[in-house]
Amino acid sequence: MSTVKLSSKGQLVIPKNIRDKLGLKPGDTVKLELLGDKKVVIQAGTEPPSDIFAKVGSKIVEEALLSSQAKDEEKITRLLRALGVES
Repeated sequence: MSTVKLSSKGQLVIPKNIRDKLGLKPGDTVKLELLGDKKVVIQAGTEPPSDIFAKVGSKIVEEALLSSQAKDEEKITRLLRALGVES
């Protein structure tokens, strides 16, 4: 636990070891949450970059399910062969 002092402008300095653990850099935002009367939780408020998400349609879900189903069927066939059962 670290102790910090509130400035006359209401500012807090987050200690370096905590900034490092949270991965905070200058310009990042943080989320503060009050727990009970005087406990504050600080969370890194960084949002994931929007460019890592891709817009996809329902077709990709269908393709993923079909691919998964095909792999499951292959596994079942191999298992049955290993047990001496031919289909």
